[in-house]
Amino acid sequence: MRLHVILIEYFTYIDISIMITVMDDLDMHDIENNHLDEENHQFGYTDSEFIHNEENQSETQDMNDIGNDHYDEQNHQFRSGDSEILDNDGNQLEIQVQSDNVAAEYGSCKEFIGADGSLFWIPVVEPGWIPTLGSIFKDIKDAIKWYKGYALRSGFDIRKSTERKKSGITTSKYFVCNRGGLPNTSILDTISDDHHKQLRNSSCKRTNCKAFVAFKAIPHSSEVYLWRFEQQHNHKLINQDRMHLSRAKRQLSVVDQAFIHKLSSAKVGATTAYRLMCVIKGGCEFVDGLEIDWKNFTRDINCHIGGTDANLLITKLQNRKENVTNFTYEYRCDRKQLNALFWADDTSKQNYELFGDVVSFDATYRTNRYCMVFVPFTGIDNHKRCVTFGAGLLCREDTNSYIWLLRSFLKCFGKAPIMVVTDQDPAMKKAIEIVFPYTKHRFCMWHITSKLPLKVSWETMNESDFKADFNSIVWDSKIAVNDFEMRWDALMVKYKLQDNKWMKDMFDLRSSWIPAYFKDVPMSGLMRTTSRSESENSTFNRVSHHGYTLNNFMNAFESVMERQRNNQIKFDFDTSTIIPIIKTPLEDMEKHASMVYTRTIFLMVQREILHSLVSCSQKSVTSGVVSDICIVKHKRTNISKKKVVVEKKEKVDIDSEWNFNTSEGDFEVEFNREDLTVKCSCMLFERFGIFCRHIFCILKIYDIQEIPSRYILKRWRRDIIPTTVLKRTFRYSDSSGNIEKVAYKAFSMLDQCLSSLSNDDKKLEEFMQKLEVFMTDIGEQGSDKVPVTKEDHIDKLYGATTNPEVVDVENPPMVKNKGSGTGKRLKSALEKATIQGNKQSRSCKTCGVKGHNSRKCLTLLNKSKVQSA
Repeated sequence: MRLHVILIEYFTYIDISIMITVMDDLDMHDIENNHLDEENHQFGYTDSEFIHNEENQSETQDMNDIGNDHYDEQNHQFRSGDSEILDNDGNQLEIQVQSDNVAAEYGSCKEFIGADGSLFWIPVVEPGWIPTLGSIFKDIKDAIKWYKGYALRSGFDIRKSTERKKSGITTSKYFVCNRGGLPNTSILDTISDDHHKQLRNSSCKRTNCKAFVAFKAIPHSSEVYLWRFEQQHNHKLINQDRMHLSRAKRQLSVVDQAFIHKLSSAKVGATTAYRLMCVIKGGCEFVDGLEIDWKNFTRDINCHIGGTDANLLITKLQNRKENVTNFTYEYRCDRKQLNALFWADDTSKQNYELFGDVVSFDATYRTNRYCMVFVPFTGIDNHKRCVTFGAGLLCREDTNSYIWLLRSFLKCFGKAPIMVVTDQDPAMKKAIEIVFPYTKHRFCMWHITSKLPLKVSWETMNESDFKADFNSIVWDSKIAVNDFEMRWDALMVKYKLQDNKWMKDMFDLRSSWIPAYFKDVPMSGLMRTTSRSESENSTFNRVSHHGYTLNNFMNAFESVMERQRNNQIKFDFDTSTIIPIIKTPLEDMEKHASMVYTRTIFLMVQREILHSLVSCSQKSVTSGVVSDICIVKHKRTNISKKKVVVEKKEKVDIDSEWNFNTSEGDFEVEFNREDLTVKCSCMLFERFGIFCRHIFCILKIYDIQEIPSRYILKRWRRDIIPTTVLKRTFRYSDSSGNIEKVAYKAFSMLDQCLSSLSNDDKKLEEFMQKLEVFMTDIGEQGSDKVPVTKEDHIDKLYGATTNPEVVDVENPPMVKNKGSGTGKRLKSALEKATIQGNKQSRSCKTCGVKGHNSRKCLTLLNKSKVQSA
C-alpha cells in the first residue's frame, strides 16, 4: 500500500522530475497567503502579523513574537539526547508520560508540571530529529524542511514569524508554533447595526504557545545555523493517528491539484475525486486534505480565473495555433467581450475531407456558466459512427451569429458540404442560404413528425390508419415526387385536413424534408434527422456542466474528442483483425468486399448479397447495343428483419434510416456490358454509397466476381485515416504535452513493475527502497522550472497566465437563449396532451362510450339513484 501511495504521489503529475522540488518550495502554509513586503521588511499573515522595522533596528515585537529579551537560556536549557527539564531553582521536575499521546509511528510526547503548577508538553522524537543548537544547514530551505519534518513527527503545526533583513539580505528567520499568540476574544454585539456580521470560526485555537525556532544566516554564505530553539508547548500535541487532520497535512500537493483538474474534464467533481483518491490510496488518512479542502481548491481555481476566463482561452488557442500544425480558430468580440468562437484541428480537417459530404449541426445549452450556445458540426465516418468536424460557441442564436459561424467554418475547411441537416430554426435556415447557397438544406424529419399530436386533433390521431398512412408517404425514400403529392392530397381529403394550417405549411416546405426531393443528392440517405447531432450533444452534456468556465468546457470537449478518435482506432483495429465469415456462394464477391470495406459497412454489404440470393430474381431482360435493362423482382422474406444474425452470438442493429429495401416490387437495373456501369431504380447507391441487392442479383447473373472499383467509395474504405493522425493530442499548447506523455509512460512502466513483483515480498521491498533512493535523489537535484505557489500551478495546469497585465478579451455577457426551458415545456405539453387524449379515447367499461370512465358514467349513476330510492 505504501508503494501505491508513492506511485500515485510522484508519477501522476505532469513533470516527474520536479515533484519533490515543488513540494519543498511550496511553503506548508501557503494557504495563509503569507507574503513578504520587501519595502517595509514586513511579513504578513492571515491570522497574525509580525513587523520588524529595519530603519530603527528596533527589537520591539508583537506579543505573538518571541522576544530576545525574554529568552532565558538557563531556565529553558536544552540538552541533546535527554528530556531533563529544570525549574527556576535548578531542580529537576517530575516527568509524567501522557498515555493518550503515545505516537503510532514516530514516538511520544511527555507532560511536565512547571514551578507555577502549569502543565507543558515536550515532544519526544527519533534521535536523528532531536534539535541541536548550532546545527548548520546548507540554506534556509533545507532548514525549513528539517523543522517541518520535526513538527510533523512531534505533532504540531508551524507558521512563519519574524524575518529580519539587512540591505535586502535575510539575517534571521523565526518559525513559531501555530497555536502561538493570544486567542481571539472578539465579541459580537447582536444589538448593534452590524449584528449581521459573523465571527470567523478558525480551526486553530490560539493558546499563546511560546515554542519557536530561529535560524541565523552565516555571513558571506548561503548557509544558516540553528540559533535559538524552544521546545516547550503549553498545549497537548496532536496524536500521530490524527496528524492527517492538521494544517500541515491538509495542504493539497500538486499531484492532488492536477488530479482534481483532470477529473473535472470528465464531469467528476471535487467530492467524487476525493473519494476516488481515498480508495486508490487505501484510506482517508493517506490523502492530503479533507473533502472540504478539495472542494475549496475547485473554488480557488474558479476565483483565480475570474474575469480572465475568455482571455485565458483565447491565449491558449493562440499558443496552440503557434505550436500545433494546421490548427485553426476564429473569434469575435463585441465591445471587447467574447461574442463567438470557432475552432478545428488537423484531425477534424482530415475527417471533413473524407466524410464532409453530409453535415448536421444543432445547438445545445447548459454547457457553460455564460449560457453560450454550443454548436458542434457532426458527420458520419467510415464505421457509420458520429465524427465531429469542428465546434463553435455563440452568445446569441440569431442570423448574424450563425452567418459568422458558417463563414468561419467555410474559411477553415475551404469547401461547403453537399447537404446540411438542421432543425427548423429560421436563423439557421437564413444563414445557410447566404453562406452555403449551393448546399442542399434538409430539415430534421423527426422534429416535424413529433409535432403531429399537437397539430392534429386527437380523433384523427387515434384513427388506426392515420399514422400508418402518414408515415408510409413521408418516410418512403423510393417514392417519386408526383406520387408523393398525389398521395398527400388523398391523405388530406381522407382525414379532412385540407384546412389544417400546419399541414399546409409542411406541404409548402416539402422540398426541405421529404426524401423524394433528395433522391438526386449524393449520400442524401446518410441523415434524415438531426439524431446524430443530438447524440453528440448528449455526449457533450454528460461531461460538461452549466457552471463550467470556458476553459473547463474546452478541457471536457477535448477529452470527448480523444475518446471519439480512440473509438475510430478501435474500429479500425477490429476491421483489420476480425476475419468475417463467408455466408453465401458468392465467395469471391464477399471476400473482395471484406478486403475493401470497413467491418461495419461490409456487414451491410453482406446482408445485401444474401438478400440478392434469397429475395431477388431476374424477371425479364431487354438487351441493347451495349446495355441491358433488367427487371428484378423483389419479394419480402423473413430474412428482412431489423436484427440480422451475421455471426454466431453476434447481432448487428440496423438503424431505421439504414434498413434498405424491405418493400416488395419490381426494380429496373441498367447494366453496361462494356464498362460495367450499373444503375438501379431504387437508387440505394446514390443515397448510401453501397450496392443494393438488385444490382448484386444482376452481377451474379453476369458472373461479375468483384465490385467495380468506381463503385467503392473512399469514404467507406478501411484505414483511410492513419492511426498516427487519430492519436495526435491537441489539448497541449506547448512542449508540456511531451512531458505528460513521458510521465504517463513512466507511470505505466512502474505499474507493470508493481504487478510483476506483487507476489514476491522481498523483491517488492527492495524495489521500494530503490524507488525511495531515486526520489530522494530527484529532490536533491531540484529544478528551476517549478511552480512555487498555488496560482503558478493553476497557470501551469491551464497552460497560460490567468492574470495577464493586459486583458484583450473580456468574458462574454450572461445571456438567455430560446433553448432555456423550451424542450422541457414542449415535452410537458406533449405529455399533458397525450394523457388528455388517451383519456378521451378510452371507452367506459359500463356503457362502452368514449370520453369518460365508469366512475363518471351517467348510466351507473342513474342506476345507483334508482337503487337508493
